[in-house]
Amino acid sequence: MSMSRRLKSLLSESAIRVEKALNQLPVFREENEQTRCCSYSLNAGGKRLRPFFVLQSCAALGGRIEDALPAACSVEMIHTYSLIHDDLPGMDDDDTRRGKPSLHRICGTEKAVFAGDRLLLESFRTLLRANLPESRVKTMLHRLASAAGASFLVGGQFMDMYHPITADRKWTERMIIGKTSAMIRVSMELGSMAAGVSGRELDIISSIGDDTGWLFQLTDDILDVTGTPEEMGKAVSKDAGMGKWNPVNELGVDGAKELACRNAAFISHRLDSLAGDWSVIRELVEYLPERRK
Repeated sequence: MSMSRRLKSLLSESAIRVEKALNQLPVFREENEQTRCCSYSLNAGGKRLRPFFVLQSCAALGGRIEDALPAACSVEMIHTYSLIHDDLPGMDDDDTRRGKPSLHRICGTEKAVFAGDRLLLESFRTLLRANLPESRVKTMLHRLASAAGASFLVGGQFMDMYHPITADRKWTERMIIGKTSAMIRVSMELGSMAAGVSGRELDIISSIGDDTGWLFQLTDDILDVTGTPEEMGKAVSKDAGMGKWNPVNELGVDGAKELACRNAAFISHRLDSLAGDWSVIRELVEYLPERRK
């Protein structure tokens, strides 16, 4: 299954919209070295998948895209900060990201740390600018901080760095929930909340977001074995031999691909149960098992 022209166009339009909004934020219009470091990573390309989930979740529920745009910018800033820190010599020690030199290779480790810190903090200030009821913005901030914090993103990164000699399936799944699923889940939550959704419906969307994040990580694990550095824009096969459970190691590439297809079908079925028009997100989910980057 190749990506449809519609989905490719919507992803491109969403990325352009988010990039324009990011570059119009007052803090990133400043002319100084710190801002240039932040802008280098923010403008290094990428799929902008998390902001796409924000905007399309809002649209699926009949909300206004403009209301969800600050949240879309916020999740992209947090995602970018996490990549900057992931690439540092003291963490994954990667020299390339999105096909370009990693930020610390351009400006040095110390400035890369500061740039990541700044992006994280600016993400919350950006969400505060959302033109939504104050009580709703407060709840959105709480969910974003939780997803980015010690119980999820940061906690997952810590687990990944300091994994036991033999990390079993249960341990690895908990790490993935933190490091990958949480930010995709909160992207769908924030977009839905921008459209006014709460309560039980939001809980269901949140659960689907977790499943989608797991699927994304599964396809990433497959590409770590089958992909090339040119396709991925980063080093591949780095997870091999690190002692961590991996569905590809357990099931083989073909088995992992079958699992990805089953998971995509399950998520697609769950999306059918939601109010609104989730056809765009459904199409993206069904494409994930076939992605090459």
